[in-house]
Parts: sequence; C-alpha cells; structure tokens
Amino acid sequence: MSVILDRKDAFVQEQPADPEKGISESIAARHHGFADRVDNLSNVEASTGWFIKFTRFASKFHAEERGIERVDETDRAQHNLLDAFAIWASANITPATFATGALGSAFGLGFWDSFAVIVIVNFVFSWVVGFYGCLGPMTGLRTISIGRFSFGIWGTRILVILNLCGMVGWSSVNSIAGAQVLYELSNGHCPLWAGNLIIGVLTAVICFFGYFAVHIFERFCWIPQVIVFIFLAGYGASHFDASASPMGSGSAEAAGVMSFIAVTYGFVIGWAGLAADYNVRRPANIDKKKLTIIIWAGNFIGTIIPEVLGAAFMTAVAADPAFAAAYNSRGYGGLMGEALKPLHGFGKFLLVLLALSIVACNMTNNYSLAFACQNFHPLMLKVPRWVWTAVGSIIIIAIAIAGENSFDEVLESFLSVIGYYTTPFVCILLIEHFIFRKGVYPLDDWNNMKVLPYGFAGIASILMAFVGAVLSMDQTWYVGVVAKSVKPDGAELGWIFSGSFGALTFLATRYFEKKYTGR
Repeated sequence: MSVILDRKDAFVQEQPADPEKGISESIAARHHGFADRVDNLSNVEASTGWFIKFTRFASKFHAEERGIERVDETDRAQHNLLDAFAIWASANITPATFATGALGSAFGLGFWDSFAVIVIVNFVFSWVVGFYGCLGPMTGLRTISIGRFSFGIWGTRILVILNLCGMVGWSSVNSIAGAQVLYELSNGHCPLWAGNLIIGVLTAVICFFGYFAVHIFERFCWIPQVIVFIFLAGYGASHFDASASPMGSGSAEAAGVMSFIAVTYGFVIGWAGLAADYNVRRPANIDKKKLTIIIWAGNFIGTIIPEVLGAAFMTAVAADPAFAAAYNSRGYGGLMGEALKPLHGFGKFLLVLLALSIVACNMTNNYSLAFACQNFHPLMLKVPRWVWTAVGSIIIIAIAIAGENSFDEVLESFLSVIGYYTTPFVCILLIEHFIFRKGVYPLDDWNNMKVLPYGFAGIASILMAFVGAVLSMDQTWYVGVVAKSVKPDGAELGWIFSGSFGALTFLATRYFEKKYTGR
C-alpha cells in the first residue's frame, strides 16, 4: 500500500494544483460561508433535466446539486483532516455497533473470545477502509464510479443493485436500533415505527444539503457519543461478569468464532465501498499516509468502543436478572436504559443522544445511495441527487418498520450479506489498481464507454462470487453445503469464498479481456 500512496502521479494525469491556491480557496470558502461552498454548477445535467423546477426550488436552500461528476482539482478546498477521523467515528459509535458486538453471545462466544475477534478484525480491516478513502483525492470520483475502471458500465450496474440493497438494508437495521432507544426513552410511549420515522426524516433532511452539511454534522457528533458510552461503561461495569460467559473450546466454539468474524467484518468492510465519497473534495497532493492513518483511527476506535461494550453488557444479561429482563422485554435500548437508570433525568438525556447518533451512521449510507443510483444509467443523472436521497429514505423507513420485531436476525443477516458482495468488490479494485493499472487511470474517461472495459471480467467475477457465497453462507433462510460441513451447526464462510472466487476469476478473465480488447 505504501508504495502506491507515496506515488505523486498515482491516478493523476496533470500536475497537482498549487498548494497556495488551494489554501487561498479554503480561506475564501470560510469567509463566504456554507452557501458558497455548495456546488451550484450550471453544467449539472440535473439542472436542465426533468426536475428543473424542483432543483431551482431546492437551490434556494443551498441543496448540493453535484452528482457523480468528477470533482476537478480546482474545486477541492477541503484541508481539515480531523473530518476524516470524525466522519467514521461518528458513523460507528452508535447503538447499532453496540448490538453488533453483543452478537458474539448469540454465537456461543464468551466475553474474551468476542473481545479478541472485535479488536483483531477491526484493527486489520480498518486499514482497507483507509486505503479506499484515499481514492477520493486521488481520483476525484466516488467509489462506485471508480469501480467502472474494473467492471465496466454493465458490471457496475450489477454492483449498483447490490450496493443499494446493502445500503438500504443496513440503514434500516440501524434505524431499528435507534428506535429501540427511543422506545426505552419514552417508557414505551414512542412505538418502534414512530422512532424509525423520526430517525429517517432527520437523516434525510441533513443529507438534503449534501457533502459539507454531512461533514459539519459528523465533525461534532462523535464527541457526545463518546461521552454517552463512557457513562454506559461506568454505570454498567459493576454488573459485568466475564465468568458468566466463559471462553469455550472445540469445533462448536471455532464455528461460532468464524460466524462472529463474518459479522464484525461485514460491519467495518461495508464502509470501504463508500470511503472515497467523503474525500473527493480533498486535493490530490494531500499526504496519503496521514489520511489513511486518520481514517483507520476513526474506524478502529469508533468500532471497538461500542462493540466491546456490547459484548460486556451481554455478560450482565447472563449474570444479572434485572439486565436480562430489560434485554428480553425492550432489546438493546432496554439494556442501555437499565444501566443509566441511576442517573434518572440525565440518563434520559443520554438516551436522546444515543438515538440521534443513528442519524450520523445512516447519513453516510443515505448520502452515498444517491451516487449509486446515478451510476446505474445516464437517465438517472437527470434526477437530482437530493431526490434519490429522499426516495432512499422513504424506502429505508418502510423496511425498518417492517423488520422492527426481528432485530437480531435481521442484523446478523445483513452484516453477512454486506460481506458477500463487498469482499469481491474491494479485492477486484485492488487487483485492477496494483496489477493491471499500476495506479494510472484515464480519469477524464470515467464516463466514456469507448474507453472503459467491456465488463466481461467484472461480470464473470460477480457471478462466481455469488456461487462462492451460495456454497458457504450460513443463514436462517439458507445454509450452503460448505457451511454445513463445519460441525456441529455450521459456520458463516460466505465472505471468504465469495472474495476468493471473485478475485481468482477476475485475475484470469481480466488478463484476457485486456489482451483481446485493449481496455
């Protein structure tokens, strides 16, 4: 990774912009305020498309008009590296991440087993998110658009469908976690459907304003979230009992560990498919090593705090009848509320902050969802970004309300499914980058079908990745033959097999595609 990140010409076709010019632009942006930083581009296709009247109306509220168009170097004035940490810390320090860590007990793991998996998986794969975050300033393109150089237009369309399913599903799961907290906060007076509606509307409103609004919100959101989890740890610690969930051994324990690895991996690797989206306004000559480390830190710290705490709270469920009753009757929101009960009114206030933290998590999904839609077909570009965000929010709210009574099952399934399609995606982009492109791309041709690959290799790889997932997945609705062979109850191996099948297929087919088509 360091070899490519050190290359100043990686992804760049022209000389980087003058650093002094970038600084002056940044200063000017601060003086002119948020409205002048938003993209009101006269050449945006949406401005002259089907929604011209709505776009003009939205522009009065400074809604971002920029879609998937490549961000030119002269438009990149974002130099604050703290944002690269904050956006992922804010997106991760949430009740949904807490629930992910708690799932270790569902696989029969003890606390220390869960702790080891959480720390190792997040430490390793947060680096992947860091690398993909650097693709933003390197290319000026959103992550899904970068995929066109590997998958071609048609292969990317398949990825768009898979991405949309994952984004909508994951945001729905997050909303349910937040709705449980609101249910606990209101002593049962705010039903889960109302909580999902509140979270969905708040998320959509902020995403409406676009890139800088998302960054501004995330810049500060992680701070109160950390404070809340400190209180949860402090008031829950006296009820934790690691001996109530001891480490196991044998094949059953090994299978449980593999399944929990798949869940925690699915959580963190899902951000790799969005990471470039939140760095496209950074200059190409930014320090890539520093940016990678900062993104890694935001993901690693942001995931292990709530996930370890979630695993610890499940020991309280096993050892303390009051916590067990709270969990069984009111879910994870009840578990958190039980710990904060001694704080009375202040504890309720902390629950409000917890519920709002889900907005920070869903915001990254909802904002990027629009770019996935626009990558599907040129006609989609005629619909403004904020319209796709609104449509996605409506669908997310509906699915969250439909699945609110099966939270653990839905959470486990979606995290595993995210691993099925994200793993081959990230592997294939790495292969294309390091082996076939050597870090050099025709960036101005990101939307030129005469230059982009035909997509034979990409489509074949996606199909083979699907075969690998089907053979080795372990879900309540289907168990593959490979997963069944792991005794006694099977293990989740889908992400490993889908990634392996997809990557190996791409290596072979991409070689012949380039050889015989020249693309």
